[in-house]
Amino acid sequence: MTLLYPIARCLRELFVKAGRLSGFLRQFRFFRFPNGAFCDMIALRNLHYCRWEIAMEYTARMNEHALVSRAAAAGSCVLLKNVANTLPFAGTLDAPVRVAVFGIGQIFTPTGLSGMDPWRRVGILDGLSADSAVAQDTLLAHKYRAWALEHPEGSEMPLGNLSMEEFASSNDAAVVVLARTAAHYDPKLTNFEQDMLKKVTGAFSRVVLVLAAPGYMELTQEARSCGAIVLLGLAGQEAGYALADVLTGKVCPSGKLSFSWPEKLESFGLAAQQLDSFLGYRYFDTFGGELLFPFGYGLGYGKAEFSSVSVGLDGCEVTVSATVENTGETYPVQEVVQVYCSRPDSGKTGPAWFLDTFQKTQVLAPGEQQTLHLRFPVTELAIFREKASAYVLEEGYYDIRVGSSSRATCLAGSIRLTRSAVVQAVTPCAFPDAELPARKEPVRLYTYPGEAEELETARRRAIRLSDRNLPRRSRKKGRPFTGCRGDDARHTLDEVKSGACSAFTFVAGMDDTSLRKLVCDFGFCPSDVPGALGASAELPRYGLQPMTIASGVCGLALKKDLEQDDGTVRHQYTTGFPAPGMLACSFDPDLIFSVGKAIGREMQEYGVAFCLAPGCALQRTPFDAVSQESWSEDPVLTGLCALFFCKGVQTHGAAILRTGTLPRSLDIRLSSLRDIYALPFEIAASACKAALLPDSIVNGEALGEDCDLIRSLIIDWKFSGMFLSDGERYTQEPDRVTLERSALRIVRVLTQK
Repeated sequence: MTLLYPIARCLRELFVKAGRLSGFLRQFRFFRFPNGAFCDMIALRNLHYCRWEIAMEYTARMNEHALVSRAAAAGSCVLLKNVANTLPFAGTLDAPVRVAVFGIGQIFTPTGLSGMDPWRRVGILDGLSADSAVAQDTLLAHKYRAWALEHPEGSEMPLGNLSMEEFASSNDAAVVVLARTAAHYDPKLTNFEQDMLKKVTGAFSRVVLVLAAPGYMELTQEARSCGAIVLLGLAGQEAGYALADVLTGKVCPSGKLSFSWPEKLESFGLAAQQLDSFLGYRYFDTFGGELLFPFGYGLGYGKAEFSSVSVGLDGCEVTVSATVENTGETYPVQEVVQVYCSRPDSGKTGPAWFLDTFQKTQVLAPGEQQTLHLRFPVTELAIFREKASAYVLEEGYYDIRVGSSSRATCLAGSIRLTRSAVVQAVTPCAFPDAELPARKEPVRLYTYPGEAEELETARRRAIRLSDRNLPRRSRKKGRPFTGCRGDDARHTLDEVKSGACSAFTFVAGMDDTSLRKLVCDFGFCPSDVPGALGASAELPRYGLQPMTIASGVCGLALKKDLEQDDGTVRHQYTTGFPAPGMLACSFDPDLIFSVGKAIGREMQEYGVAFCLAPGCALQRTPFDAVSQESWSEDPVLTGLCALFFCKGVQTHGAAILRTGTLPRSLDIRLSSLRDIYALPFEIAASACKAALLPDSIVNGEALGEDCDLIRSLIIDWKFSGMFLSDGERYTQEPDRVTLERSALRIVRVLTQK
């Protein structure tokens, strides 16, 4: 009878390799035979479904992209706490670490945002089961699997009949999983979750808390008492494998928080009272908000220390160098060097400091060190002034701070500008400014022991910069567009591509009806790719084929299984990647580029021309719908993530910058709009072929392709791509000249190689 055990295990491994264990596994049942042996038997929900699953074969692309998703998820995990060597689980095949896993999130592990249906989902329990360094408690795992099949809605399993003392005596550690999906995201812990944590931490001396949630969770005292806390987030289809890699030390955790983590949820409300320059850590570090974990925070298994930090000036570029050494003795480490800057108005009309640039080290072995050299134009320190319609570097000291988070920096040096200077004039626009009340909170700049001495030394040794040495960019003067002139003949898009006619001649030859269809119906026509959002109009007389648009925030969102007329099933297998908020925690542009490149490859495979991603809106509070689709609360990090994602996608397809979900009506100062909220678009605009117009009213004025604000921004940013809209494209009924201007942008994108 004991021979049944290896047979069942082989069947189970076959199903795991098929990639859909959690999708069709009905239950594990444990039978005790007279000789004391256990056998885990497998019952299947649907034999027809299962026959297909067993016959399923991976393609090379599926395997490659699964590895990309796994690496991205592991590289984005943030280790928030680790005391008394709780992690890693450094077990071996012969002596694995015995682990008891609690929480229904180990089976119903959230992988991404709604609408994304990847070709497989690896839960936390499956990921740990496949790792030889740990041995999960099989009895507890069986109970959770059986409960999950009887309660597919994902409710938690009661712990009343479980003996925590018995589980603690037979296991070395416990893992508690708290999960939230994007659709049911509540940052507060339930009473059941608090009680579960209290019972587990009371019985086990080694407890790891895993947060599989879209972002911030308000950690109670029960949660903080765990020896280790890991933010897994919405980690994509390979979440279980990625977490196992991190918990067992196969991958050193190197993620950094892309948002601030206050002690209380209510603190977000104070930070987001109005749309100004005090957003996220800019608010908390300026007004003294209590944070549990600051922006940019994240631990590793090794110990990274900074040394030889210096600041210089090379022409009009600020140079920063820092040496990072792994002073740990056992585990490798990977650190992010973060550079923060302070303007002369810090703490008065502006934030205490802001992130300007960052760079990630290589993986450093114990005793190994690496020196990083970062540089950025001094003009990036300028601030927008409405009265001057320009970016201005104001007279005073610009302090440069280097560290591992917004609250773990040293003042590395200062630059003193002797006189204010205009460094870039912008295109003026007749757009109303908002009059917002000043914040009433007293300024309480975050400080640390020794900062006063650092400030005194930096100011005494400040590098002097004359305004005469600064570059000045004049205002762009675009010629008024009066329409296209042609030869009164009808041309095709192929002629434009071959150079037989110009884009102007092509557009001029289009009749009014076709021109309006091309522009106004772009994205609203049905697509022949199931699950796509829409397509452009098909205009065969002009050689214009439909261009499909699909959502791609966490991967290409297409319909997975397609039943044909003859009864066969065709499949569109797309890969689920970590959500943007988690990817940003990697602080790794190359990793984000690889994710974008993988999505672009799948776009090419399934005939999708445009990917509606990435979002460039900033996270403000966990309650905002836009927060789950956003990269970060910081505009520089958001912009760089969007930039490299776009570059990756456009190796095969095209990405559409999107605003996310903005309020229908909002009031904001133009200085905050340009310096903070529009900055991510400015950073990423150069690499994007299309942008989605926000369907919002700003300061009482509707936004559209024909409004002054949008026109001035695209001139200043040199954006040559096309526009799309999910609402009204124009603020008023467009004439032919307006439609031709939009059509030219579309044609340029369609003819780019």
